[in-house]
Amino acid sequence: MRQGVLHRLDGVARTISPFFVTLLLVLFALLPLRVTDFAPIMPAVALVGVFFWSVHRPDLMPIWAVFLIGFVQDLLAGGVWGPGILGLLLAHALVVWQHRFFLSASFILIWCVFMLVAAAAMAVTWLFTCLAMLTYIDPDPVFFQFLMTVALYPVLAWLFLRGQRLFQR
Repeated sequence: MRQGVLHRLDGVARTISPFFVTLLLVLFALLPLRVTDFAPIMPAVALVGVFFWSVHRPDLMPIWAVFLIGFVQDLLAGGVWGPGILGLLLAHALVVWQHRFFLSASFILIWCVFMLVAAAAMAVTWLFTCLAMLTYIDPDPVFFQFLMTVALYPVLAWLFLRGQRLFQR
């Protein structure tokens, strides 16, 4: 009886770990760092997590989890609610729509597709933020955030893969 409960808890932990890891990355990214002018170009780690898990384990990154991650990110960032959610949902939808493509793709190809998906998601987030605030926001920080996010993707992907292999044991 006790083994069955522990086995179920282990299964639940494995199932929700991508969601919680991505949520922890969001919280880490929103920590007030004492680095001058770094906040506007902080890498979009939630986007990396949503993209990675939607490619490799879409069953562990359902749409409700993507929505919740975007909601928490928008809520804690202190800005307008909604644009971050839309950007993450767009990234998730694009990956799920073309999931068969990713099954045999190399890392380099997946990284290139990530660049395209990240550009689209971040552009949508920027556009809807401008619309929600009824003002033009300089896109330069978003461009540098995009570059930081693309540069960070291989590192986080490697860490996610290592974590996934640990859970499979």
